Amino acid sequence: MRTRSITALLIVTAVVVAGCGGDGGGATSTAAPDTTQATEEPATTAGEEPEATTTAAAEPVELTAVHGSSPDYIALVPAAGWDVCADQGITVDQQYVEDGSVAIQAIAQGEGQIATNIGVNVGLLAVDEGAPIVDVMATQRPTWALVSRNEIGTIEELAGLTMGVHGETSFTKAIADFYDAEYGLGMTQVIIPGSEVRAEALANDQIDASVIDLPDIVALEATYPDSFVVLDTIGENLPDLIEQDIWMNRTWVEENPELAQQVTTCLVQGLRNLIDDPEYALELASELLPDVDPAILEELIVEYNERGIWDPNGVLNEETAQFTVEFFADLGEIDVDPATVNLEDYFNFQLLSNAVQELGER
Repeated sequence: MRTRSITALLIVTAVVVAGCGGDGGGATSTAAPDTTQATEEPATTAGEEPEATTTAAAEPVELTAVHGSSPDYIALVPAAGWDVCADQGITVDQQYVEDGSVAIQAIAQGEGQIATNIGVNVGLLAVDEGAPIVDVMATQRPTWALVSRNEIGTIEELAGLTMGVHGETSFTKAIADFYDAEYGLGMTQVIIPGSEVRAEALANDQIDASVIDLPDIVALEATYPDSFVVLDTIGENLPDLIEQDIWMNRTWVEENPELAQQVTTCLVQGLRNLIDDPEYALELASELLPDVDPAILEELIVEYNERGIWDPNGVLNEETAQFTVEFFADLGEIDVDPATVNLEDYFNFQLLSNAVQELGER
């Protein structure tokens, strides 16, 4: 029987976090004391890169990861990675908080080493505000999808029709603007907060299309069967765009390079286990999301694999990072000049590169 070592512990904060670098107080955590000192390794010569290793730790290691939301489908990749870690003597205590800024603040203050489900735009802003964090891997490609009434078969057929978005400053509006500009649609946008409400509007022919998250679409199809069709997903249209990533405390990475490498390699192996073994993916999803119908989870796993949402190489590299910075800068989501940005201020490409090299690129 597979043994998992994740404790789903909800951190409750009494402080509204305005920013990651402010003095507004930190998240309250019941995490175990930090025991992340790396075991002693043989010395390397000056300038020599330490070799990545996936061998079991000489002594048990305990780490804390903080997820920037309640348990969700994005949490599957880190959960699978922590299974691999457990087999190598590394116990990862997975905690859940209300949003990405709280998760970032937790690891920035040393209450954890790893933050999961962190939007790239959120992480970049936090670094600019002084948070000592670094992006090491993407968990998936974006899952926001363009959905229409069943009568509409192509994106081009949306020209001149109505598009439902969450709000004036929402990411769904930014995505709707992207499709409108890319295809010259000239659509009329209608503000309808909430994926479920927009799905109901589609089902009742009140709007012609909308931007809805793919996991919500699969769940909502059970309530509104045969009421809409997925025309496209951002992950398919923009495969180089990275959105929800895994970040680490930069100081911890610098002080524990071998352990940080081992954890990153475990995460890549866990991601590949989800892709290669749908039964394992369903078992893990059912444990993580027990209130979701297993049939919906199974369908989501198929959708993620068929649409390439899960990438076996972790997506993140210099090209995808540059593209993502340019994308969010063009949308006004971040105040960074793509022409002069130093990507290494925000991203650590070496950890993922080493992991893919060790496991073999796919």
